[in-house]
Amino acid sequence: MKSSPDPSVHRQREQQLIQHVERLLNDERLRVDTTRGNRSVTTLLRDVKKPDPAEKGVELKRMMSDLNLPDRELQNRMPLGESLDVTLYQTSWWVLKKAVGRMRVVCVSPTKALLRGESPQPMHTPELQKLLSTMPPPPPGGVPTTLVILSTSGFTIEAREVADRRPDRTVILVEPNDAGGWTAIGPAQTRAIADLFDPEAEEQKRKRVRDFLEANKVDLLTSGIAAERIAARTQLPQQFVEQELKSYAKENPGLASKRLDGRVVLYREGASLSQPPAGAGATSSPSASGGGSTMPLLDSLKALFGRKGENEKKIAFLAERRAALSQQRDRAYEEMGALEQQEGALRQQFKDAGGNLTKRRVTSQLLQLRKDVERRQQLLTVLNQQINVVSTHLHSLELVQQGRSAQLPDAEEMTADAVKAEEMLAELEAGNELAGSTGSIGAGGMTEEEQALFDELERDAGGGATATAKAEPDASEREPAPATTRRETPQAAPAQAPKSPVQARAEPRRSEAEPG
Repeated sequence: MKSSPDPSVHRQREQQLIQHVERLLNDERLRVDTTRGNRSVTTLLRDVKKPDPAEKGVELKRMMSDLNLPDRELQNRMPLGESLDVTLYQTSWWVLKKAVGRMRVVCVSPTKALLRGESPQPMHTPELQKLLSTMPPPPPGGVPTTLVILSTSGFTIEAREVADRRPDRTVILVEPNDAGGWTAIGPAQTRAIADLFDPEAEEQKRKRVRDFLEANKVDLLTSGIAAERIAARTQLPQQFVEQELKSYAKENPGLASKRLDGRVVLYREGASLSQPPAGAGATSSPSASGGGSTMPLLDSLKALFGRKGENEKKIAFLAERRAALSQQRDRAYEEMGALEQQEGALRQQFKDAGGNLTKRRVTSQLLQLRKDVERRQQLLTVLNQQINVVSTHLHSLELVQQGRSAQLPDAEEMTADAVKAEEMLAELEAGNELAGSTGSIGAGGMTEEEQALFDELERDAGGGATATAKAEPDASEREPAPATTRRETPQAAPAQAPKSPVQARAEPRRSEAEPG
C-alpha cells in the first residue's frame, strides 16, 4: 500500500521510477514540448544529469541528527529523494548545440514521518506548490519544461488538480495506488504521454489481471467477469484489461470474451469439460483455443448439412445468454444498493427536518422510492428465474455432450471381454497347479528301485546298519508303512521289492565262495 511505514518500500519506489525514466529516454513514444514543437526525445541530443547520492545522504544524516536518531541501519533503508535532470539539444550546422527542451524528474518521500515510524500521509496542495516554487528556472530563451513529480505516499484529491499544461511548463504527477500498481496524472491533452511514466512493466500488469481472475474463478462458473469490474479493482486502463481478457480466453479452452450489453465479459462458454481424445479427429485451431468448437472443418460441414452439431450451438448460445442475464442482474443489484442509500439519506432528512412541509415532501419521496425498490425487486426475481432456467437447460446439454464424448464400450463388447478374462484366469490357475505339483515331485525322495539299489550299494561299501538308518528317514517320509516293515525285517525288504537287472546280476556273485 502507498501508506506503508517501511522506509525501504519508499526507497524502492524512487529507484523504480528513476530506472524506468532512464529506459524511457530511448523510447520514441515519449514526446515532450520543445521550442520546435512537440518532439520525440529520441530525435534530440540528451544531456542526462543525476545528482550524487552522497549529497542526499548528507542531508538525510543531518535530519536524523536533529531528531536524535543515530541509526545506521535505518539510514541505509531510508529514501534519498532521487532526481533526474534531462536537457534536450538540437544541433545546427552539425556543430552548434541549442537547448530546445527540458525534463526533470523529482521524487519526494515523507522522510520525517518515516524516521519517526509514523504512517505517512499523502502530499497536500501547499506542499506541492512549495515544491514547484523551489524548482530551478528554465534555461534562457523560454525553453519548455516537463516536470514529473513522484510522491511515494500519494497525493490528495486537491493536489492532483495541480497537474496542468502551460506553454512553459507541463506538470505530471505519479503515485502508487492501493491496488499494487501506479497512477500517472496529467492534463487531458497529454494523457497518452502521462501513461508512459507508469513504471509498472506490462508483465506485472498482466499478472495482476490474471491473479484477479484466478481469485474469482467461481464467478466464471455462474455468470462472468466484466472488464469494468477488473479495471476498477486493479486500477488499470479498461482497454488494457479488455485485451488481456481476450488473450486469456484464447489460452484457456472453454472460455469466451465477448461484448455483451456494451461491456466486455469473460465467461465460460459451456464447452465440454474434457478435451477430445487424441486421434479422434480433434484439431487445435484458434477458434478451439478461444473456446469455440474443436470439430474439424469437414466434420463441421457434415454436421451442418446433416443437421447435426446442434448441441454445441445450443450450449454456446445458452452460456452467452446466462452471462448476459447475470450482468443485468449485477447492475440491478447495484441500482438496489443506490436506492437503499437514497432511502437512508431521506430518512435522515426526515429526522433533521424542522417543519411539517419538509417532512411531507420527504415522505412523498420515500413512498416513490419504495415503489421503485419494489419494481427492482420484481425485476431481480424475473432475472433470477430466467438464469435458473437457462442454467438448468445448459447443465442438461452439458451432461449429454459429456456422455457422448466419453466413448464408453457397449454391453456386447464388455461381455466378450469379460469371457476372455475368465478364460485367461482359468488357464492361469491350471498352470499354477501344474507348477505346484511338479515342484513337489522334484522336492520328494528316491523311488523304490533307487532306494533298494542305494541300500545294496551301502552294504557293499561296508556301511551296514548305519547307512540303512541314514537312508530310512527318506523312505519313512515317502511311505510310512513299508518303512516300518523294513525296520522289522530289514533283510526281507529287497525280496518284496521288484528286482532290477542290477540286483539280478549281483545276487549270484554273493552266493559264490570266495577263493582261498
